[in-house]
Order: sequence, then structure tokens, then C-alpha cells
Amino acid sequence: MQKPKIAFIDDEPRILRSLKMHFRQSHDVFITTDAAELMEYVSTNDVQVVISDQRMPDKQGTEVLRDIKAASPNTLRILLTGYADLNAVIDSVNEGEIYRYITKPWQNDELKKIINKATEIAQQTQEITHNTIQGDDTQRSTGSNRNILVLDDDESVYQQIKSHFKGAYTVSWANNLEQAAKLLQKKRFGVTITDSTLNKENITPIVYALKNIQPDLMVLMLTEFKDAHMVIDLINKGQVYRCLPRPTNFSIMSISLDRAFDHHERLVEQPILAARHHVEEVTESEALNFSERLKGFFAKFRSWRIIR
Repeated sequence: MQKPKIAFIDDEPRILRSLKMHFRQSHDVFITTDAAELMEYVSTNDVQVVISDQRMPDKQGTEVLRDIKAASPNTLRILLTGYADLNAVIDSVNEGEIYRYITKPWQNDELKKIINKATEIAQQTQEITHNTIQGDDTQRSTGSNRNILVLDDDESVYQQIKSHFKGAYTVSWANNLEQAAKLLQKKRFGVTITDSTLNKENITPIVYALKNIQPDLMVLMLTEFKDAHMVIDLINKGQVYRCLPRPTNFSIMSISLDRAFDHHERLVEQPILAARHHVEEVTESEALNFSERLKGFFAKFRSWRIIR
């Protein structure tokens, strides 16, 4: 049986040799320090996963993964780095649409678990993603069928989004978790635009919950990004689709919304593609730190998931 193909790119040959040794029994491993060589390999081989370091002499890892995404959309992309650089992390979401962001030093068992899961997902969805990506988008819905939930305690943000996208999208608003829960139970949303805080409370765990319950929901984070580690968690645990900075740039948001809804509708048409947005589970220790409001939201959605 042919081994699945994975590729590593790093500027340190020693690290590459170590990675190849660790994965050679389970995978056909390609290693390189050269981005052009990697692109040639991916273009001529069916590669399930590419793992790129961020800081290299000639090209940033986020740029490498953006190019990989364009050349081989089915290939899952992982960024591996020792530097939690905020701009790089945001670019890895917006440009590379990566599956995971892994910081150095990594644990070999954890790295193997992540890459094995990524390999499995790429293999499961290979033919479907190819057919869907090459497919006809003319059947995609517009207008009233494209529902956006704005989760923000600033009503002016909602009003601006509603006014700017009038006719293109149906925009609903919640300024607290109770309202959000009611809206999510009543209506199917394709995209949610949310801040990382609501009424001064960190609600990023809500993003994790929503992606577990509705994997086809595309999440656009609209916030003042200050913490790279928060964004890393939003990638690994929430599979956010885009990170948009405040104040709102509606030209960028318009492009992001169109792409987000197209992606959402692909997932609705082919639910197995949701596997590509597999998120890490919230640990028990993390759950213990949730406020009573967050715990209440999670409780409501556990019952909602059972009903649906």
C-alpha cells in the first residue's frame, strides 16, 4: 500500500532530517529548504500535508502556504514556528487558511497526532474537494438566503454592516449570549462576525463551541488583535475563516464575506468537507475557567445539538 505523501520545508537541515526520521515509517516524506523546490514537488505529486516553518531566508512560511493553497487546494497546510508573531499568525489565517499553527519546541507525539489527523482528512476529502473546487458556482444562493449573525455589543457596528450590505445579505444582531442563543436556534447562519469580547468578557470559547456544533459556519473575527496566542487558539480550536481588524474596512470585509459564503455553501453541499475544519476539543481544565454565562451558553447548545 502506498504511503501518504507529506512535505516539510525549513531552513535548518538538522530539523528536516529529524522530522523525516520521525515520519518515514508512516509517510512518504519530502524535505527541502527551498520554496521553489517544494512548489515543484507539490505540483507533480499528490501531497496530503505540507508543514512549513515561518522564518526562512527567502520567503515567509505564510507566503509558502498561500502558494501551496493556490497550487494544490486539497493539501492541508500547517505552520510550524518558534515565533508567535502576531502579523504572521493573522496572515496564516487570511492568506494560507491553515489547518494548524504549531509552536516550537513541539512534542513529537503531539505533532504526529496532528499530522496523522491532517493526512486522514486530506485522504477522506481528496476527490470531493477536487470536484467541488472545480465545480460550477452558479447555483450558489444570494440575498435573503445568506444570513449573517453579528455578535457585538456595539450597535453601530451592526448598523454599519447592515447598511453597507443591504440587499446582499440578511444581517441579524445579538449583543449578549442569550440573544445569540435564541437567534442561532431559530435561523441557519452561514457567517458570523464577532468580536473576541462581549460586554468585557472573553467569548472566544463560544467560537470553539459553534464550530463543533455547526462546522459549516464561517467565523470572521472583527477585533483589535493584540495577542498572537489568542489568534493561534482561534485557528487550532475555532478554525476561524478570517481575522479582520477594527476599525472596519468594508472593502476587505466584502471580499471576505463573499468567499466565506461560497465556502459555507460548499460545506453544506458536501458535509464531509467539514472534516477539513476539525477543531481541537476544549479541555476540562479550560472549561472549569468559563464564567457562568459561558457555561450556560454551552449547556443550551448541547441540548440544541441533540434536538437538531
